[in-house]
Amino acid sequence: MVARLTLLACMATVLFVDVLFADESATIVVKVNGSAITTADVNFAASQQGKSAEEQTQPDPRLLERLIDRQLIRSFLAEKKIEPPTEDLQFQIARAEALIRKGGEDPKALLEKLGYTPERLKSELGLTLAWQVYARKTVTPAQIKAHYEQYRQEFDGTQVRASQIFLKLPQPASNQERAARSEKLIEIRQQILANKLTFAEAAKRYSEAPTKSQGGDVGLFGFRGKLPAAVSQAAFGLKVNDISEPIVSPFGVHLIQVTERHPGDFSLEDVRPVIIDRLAQQLWTETVERERATAKIERISKP
Repeated sequence: MVARLTLLACMATVLFVDVLFADESATIVVKVNGSAITTADVNFAASQQGKSAEEQTQPDPRLLERLIDRQLIRSFLAEKKIEPPTEDLQFQIARAEALIRKGGEDPKALLEKLGYTPERLKSELGLTLAWQVYARKTVTPAQIKAHYEQYRQEFDGTQVRASQIFLKLPQPASNQERAARSEKLIEIRQQILANKLTFAEAAKRYSEAPTKSQGGDVGLFGFRGKLPAAVSQAAFGLKVNDISEPIVSPFGVHLIQVTERHPGDFSLEDVRPVIIDRLAQQLWTETVERERATAKIERISKP
């Protein structure tokens, strides 16, 4: 619960900063069902991603699409008459004003200077809060239970122990380079399956990871965090002593052997908030796709 509230606070802060810099006199980049997204919206959203002023001059289609998605969700919630909880919204407004004061500005004066009304501020800050209200009304207990059962080992604290043989890829890597590294690991896998050498021996001989001296052993890990997502997902799909096919990650190509599995004991109630958050994000994606199908999106100029 604390982690979710923290996430909501961070997201609301980003939304607040976006609206502060959404100068209506700036060049309109896109209109979404008649609502404008300006260059100021785009540039400041880019700054929130840590992009420098020079990088902000380069068009970022993905960022603009995210802003379009947000506007579609805002209109969707308005049609559904979904409002954010008053107390939560007041908390976010107070938090945002405190951040402005910390930066040496007076919140009221700054908003007036930028031409923003309290109503517009509430609308922006309330977007994430209102979405959470909608998601909790829409996601059913049966969906939550089914998701937990389908992906139990992702949520219940299950851990596996595995070893890997890792071959590095140059950055960036070509398709040919990925294919060559994968082919090499296929050959190594065939040698292991033919009992010409053990997985640990192969790791010591071929792996380019620091764990090669330990026979490739990477220790215990959960579904998220220690290894690239694609590697963890593949490992959790293996039985003990199974060896994966080559797995391509942003860092290289991996061959995985699971050596231990330790079931977790987190119940559905222990992880219910996490599952609700995931289903809420899935619902957001589905809603955006549906709204885009009928939306009037006018691309007026490049950001």
